[in-house]
Amino acid sequence: MRRTVAAILHVGTAAGVGLCAAATLLYAVGSPQAVKVALLGVLALFGTPPLRLAAVARGFMAEREPRLALAALAVLSVLVAIAARAAYGYLL
Repeated sequence: MRRTVAAILHVGTAAGVGLCAAATLLYAVGSPQAVKVALLGVLALFGTPPLRLAAVARGFMAEREPRLALAALAVLSVLVAIAARAAYGYLL
């Protein structure tokens, strides 16, 4: 489980930072795609924690630790609810 969570963190962070760096370069040369690439980078960075929580919950279920899995799922649910509420407020 540790390897999976570490891989998700590594890939998510590298993708987010890489996309944000690419967006910076695109912005510097005046490309209209810079905003879209930056948004993808931010989404990659914001998407990493929920993916990690889902992987942890799955790992705990595989290890037959349902209480810990439920705790991870509870935290994931709160995180998703807060993100949905923020997105809803932003869209209004």
